[in-house]
Amino acid sequence: MALLHLGLLLFFIDPGLWFSGQPLPNVDFHTHANQAWRVVEGLEGWGRSWVYDVQLLAGHPTGVIFDADNKAWELWTYLLARLGVARASAFNSFVLLVHLGLVPTVYAAARLFGLGRRRATLAAGLAVLLWWFDPWLHWCWWIGMVAYAAAAYFALLPLALFFRFTEDRRPWQALACGLALGLAHLIHPYSFFILAPPMLALWLRARGRLGARGHLAVLGIAGLTLAVNAPWLAVAGQFWHYILDSALYGQSTLAVLGADLVEWLIDPEVSGQIGARTTTRWLVLAAALLGLREWGRGERRTLPFALAFGVLATLTYLGAYSRITAQIQPYRHIAPLALLATIPAADRLAALVAGRPWRSWPRSARLALALLMIPTAQHLFAEVTYYAQGILPRPHPPHSRGHWVIGASGHGSTPDYRLRHVDRDADAVAAWVRAHDDGQRRFLVELGHLGEALGWATRAQIVGGFTHRNLAHSMANLFRRVPSGALSEGDLRSYLDTYAIGWIIVSPDIPWLAGYRDLVEVKARIGPHVIYAVRSPAPLIAAGGGTVEASTNRIEVRGSDPGADLLLRFHWMETLACEPGCELRRVKIDAFDPVGFIKVPAPHPADLEIINTYEVQR
Repeated sequence: MALLHLGLLLFFIDPGLWFSGQPLPNVDFHTHANQAWRVVEGLEGWGRSWVYDVQLLAGHPTGVIFDADNKAWELWTYLLARLGVARASAFNSFVLLVHLGLVPTVYAAARLFGLGRRRATLAAGLAVLLWWFDPWLHWCWWIGMVAYAAAAYFALLPLALFFRFTEDRRPWQALACGLALGLAHLIHPYSFFILAPPMLALWLRARGRLGARGHLAVLGIAGLTLAVNAPWLAVAGQFWHYILDSALYGQSTLAVLGADLVEWLIDPEVSGQIGARTTTRWLVLAAALLGLREWGRGERRTLPFALAFGVLATLTYLGAYSRITAQIQPYRHIAPLALLATIPAADRLAALVAGRPWRSWPRSARLALALLMIPTAQHLFAEVTYYAQGILPRPHPPHSRGHWVIGASGHGSTPDYRLRHVDRDADAVAAWVRAHDDGQRRFLVELGHLGEALGWATRAQIVGGFTHRNLAHSMANLFRRVPSGALSEGDLRSYLDTYAIGWIIVSPDIPWLAGYRDLVEVKARIGPHVIYAVRSPAPLIAAGGGTVEASTNRIEVRGSDPGADLLLRFHWMETLACEPGCELRRVKIDAFDPVGFIKVPAPHPADLEIINTYEVQR
């Protein structure tokens, strides 16, 4: 099974990408790389896991809340970088570790739940099939949601260890569970929603048998989990007042359940952009339900699995109906649900094969089963080959003019859902930005992942990146305020001046922007990306004169007018302080951006520094 998994890994991800000197090339990989770069910078420079990031959104606290799903990845990158590993290679190696960890983790969890070696191997095999051929799990690791994909299978380990502890009450099981549970939440905090219901149920069931030491051990497991995650939780609490509504993606409903059943894709922002090829998932879930039915109420394993199934299925398809659960992107819980199903499914499938109940069936029933297996096998083959469109033969085009878009499967040609190539156009844009950035103007970037890529690949100040960042600072991004970006020329000039935008990068070109010739002019075209220069851009200092140089955690002003109020077009933050002998005040920006800019009231030194002290200033 491990060899099959390794072979598929080599097929789907070009081995050369691991050590290409760049983060893996896809959308969310750029977001997480940008976060990791800043966090590593904070740990190396200040011993802190977050920074005031002058490169993002006119000043943004990076490492505080939005990256809560990236903590283990950041820490791994930092530790390997400290050991001398190149930062990009350290970052990529976490992804490799996640892929390689699937088989041993599921196998170990299955063994802890009482499956024999063969059945545990089968459970790992089902997990391999889901990992590569379930549309949501494939989407997660392919697009860069690697941490959640990892949490979806790693959560099985602390659950299995806790089950064993409530049964056997051995100290090593409690210690191992605490460590695994802490790590699961460090990988992704939504592990809580996967694990809390079944673990709480197991604890309540065992309350009469655990004794005082056992209950103390359970409290110790919870305490160890909190201790492992306390550093980032404390920082997140400090900045929680900036958080925005997160009920934007993964908002599944019963309509999505129906679509998944009939393999329709109705909303890519709910279930990802991969076609809804869900046969493998439904077969595993069906086998798991048969397994739970076979276990019955008298089986000790039934409680945690049945409860987890019910909670995760409810979250997956009903979570959007509640404003509270909508905040955690409920559809994503289909991943742990499917992977959890591998254990009872493997147990039941192995029992069926061993028992061979079909031997007692009449010949007509066996023939019907054999005939039904033919279209099932055809459907599964079509589902597997869907992910190999990049290598399937193309059908011969008809003898007519025009572009031929029908693939070998008879459907429209799909993207190549492998990670094979670095985005050379994005590299070229980054090179152009590095060559033209003087640190005095910002770049407004329409395409989210391009903005993130420019964040880690350059030192430029970017207004852009992931459009729906869940912090109020993201309202500085024009394309969050107005998704099309379309404003009147006067309103656009006002916005560009407010945030000191000197360059605009759109992908592809925007006709209405090209028409504002008195406001912008085209400077470069790189692949699908068009770079505009803003005519007469506003400076980073709105009032008070002088020049400014900004870097992580620091804004330096030189030659300002001591007798005039100094207004900087950088976001205010409560941990910033002014030196020497000056104070900071918060100034309203506009109706969209609630964070505010920085004001230094007169009198103040002509030369001053604004630094992140990491302490709230009173």
